[in-house]
Amino acid sequence: MTWQLFQILGSVAAVGSGAGIVVAGGWAALVLAVAVGVLLMTPSVMAATSETGSEG
Repeated sequence: MTWQLFQILGSVAAVGSGAGIVVAGGWAALVLAVAVGVLLMTPSVMAATSETGSEG
């Protein structure tokens, strides 16, 4: 999730630069980073990553 936050910050900086193709790339990276961040919060992923591994 930390990487997604860094991607969002970088994307916002790229969109704010106002330099043509960089803005388009910034929007694409922003959409992708937000989508992956949302998917990381789905119940199935949360359940898989919060298991302790101790069955018994």
